[in-house]
Amino acid sequence: MQDNGLLGCGLFLVYIAFFFITGTIAFNIVEPHSFIGILIFLVVWGIVQFLCQAVLAIIFSLLAR
Repeated sequence: MQDNGLLGCGLFLVYIAFFFITGTIAFNIVEPHSFIGILIFLVVWGIVQFLCQAVLAIIFSLLAR
């Protein structure tokens, strides 16, 4: 049963890495230069983060089997 604990720690570390990776991806997509650009960046970052979390959840659920 220790594999499940290790899998949870791995999921947490990957989640932290994805937080920074998705922020970088969203920033490169939007390249904000104004206040409205920053707001659009935050929306895009949320969408990209959601999509990556969904993919991550699918991958880890398949690994947990």
